[in-house]
Amino acid sequence: MKRLHTLLVAASLLLISANSAAESPSFTYVGAEYIANGTLSASRGSLSADLDSSGFAVNGSVELGIFFLQASRLELDNDEVLGIESDSSLTAVAVGLTFELPQTQVYGLIRGQNAELSINGGGFADEVDGTIAGFEVGARVNITDRFEINANIGKPSADTGNSFGVGAQFFVTDNLGITVNFNSLEAEEDDVKAEFDTTAVGVRFTF
Repeated sequence: MKRLHTLLVAASLLLISANSAAESPSFTYVGAEYIANGTLSASRGSLSADLDSSGFAVNGSVELGIFFLQASRLELDNDEVLGIESDSSLTAVAVGLTFELPQTQVYGLIRGQNAELSINGGGFADEVDGTIAGFEVGARVNITDRFEINANIGKPSADTGNSFGVGAQFFVTDNLGITVNFNSLEAEEDDVKAEFDTTAVGVRFTF
């Protein structure tokens, strides 16, 4: 009987510890990412191009009750292949709404983006320079107090395209984390189809 009582106490303490340690993720942070691998595939009729790119991104977010605000800047350098080259930069601001569950944040956001994209050579001469608006829904889950996973789907533009992403964050300390994110975007405009996939690693400081 004494052994059973000891086991029950230990199990209760373990559950209390797990629940108190693994709180829901915070939307107040600053971070930086290195785009270790980016692949841009574009096609127009029988023409196609595949470009590899790398770059960096900086981002920040602040949580205000059930709302949050985000801002980010992305810069990419693309390798020239068979005379085809591409340059990309993206500045984005988003406002979102969160719904908190145990160890989880479910969210939705509307994002405004100022995009400067170009691809030239090999029969392509396309540029995008302007502001577009899109949306995203997703979830972030703290599996433990040191490990978070996330997933999202959305539309980079209200008119066209689809996007999805998955990622994870490992906390080295209570506030400093290492992030890994995989994102994919598909878009079609007029007779040009494009797909952009990225793998990014970074650091994030959560407040």
